[in-house]
Amino acid sequence: MVRLTRAKPRKSAKEVALDCLSRRALTHYELETRLKEKGYESSEISAVLERLLEWGYLNDQELALMYSSSRLNRYSRRRVKQDMQNRGLEPQLIEQALEASYSRNDEFQQCLTLAKRWWVQENNRWEHKNAVDHNPKKRIPRELSVGQKVARKLVQRGYPSDMIRNVLSHIDNIGEIEEI
Repeated sequence: MVRLTRAKPRKSAKEVALDCLSRRALTHYELETRLKEKGYESSEISAVLERLLEWGYLNDQELALMYSSSRLNRYSRRRVKQDMQNRGLEPQLIEQALEASYSRNDEFQQCLTLAKRWWVQENNRWEHKNAVDHNPKKRIPRELSVGQKVARKLVQRGYPSDMIRNVLSHIDNIGEIEEI
C-alpha cells in the first residue's frame, strides 16, 4: 500500500513572514496576526519580528506614508485614517502620515473633481432613464436625483458631510460642468 500524502517539514516563522512580505507590505500588527493564525509561538513570533525590524523589512512609519499618499487622489482623509487604523497602525503614525499627505484644500479639490465627474455620469443616466419614462408626475427632479446619488458616492468615499454640501453648492448648473 502506497501513502498518498507525505508530511512536509513545517516552515519556520521567519520563512512564512518573508513569504507574506514578498507579496505585500504589511504592518507589524498584520504580520504578527498572520503568524499567530498559523500557530507559531509568541516567543518565536517576537524574535522574527525583531529580526525583520532590524533588517528594515518591517517599517510601519514608511508604510503609513506610502499608504496615505497612494490613496490621496481616491479617498478622503477620514477613509484613509480608518483603513490605517484597521491595519493596526499606531495613532501617532497615522496622524503624521496624514499631515504629510493631506491638506484640507487638496481634499476639497479632490472631492469637487469627483463630484463633477459623477454629476455628469449620473446626469446622463437620468436622461437615459427618463427618455423612456413618459410619466412626468412620478419623475424626481433631475438636480435632486443626481445630487443625491453624487452625495451618496462621496459619503462612501469618506468625505465629511459639510464638505459634500459645500461641493454640491459649487455645482450650480449643468452648463458649468459640461465646460470641464
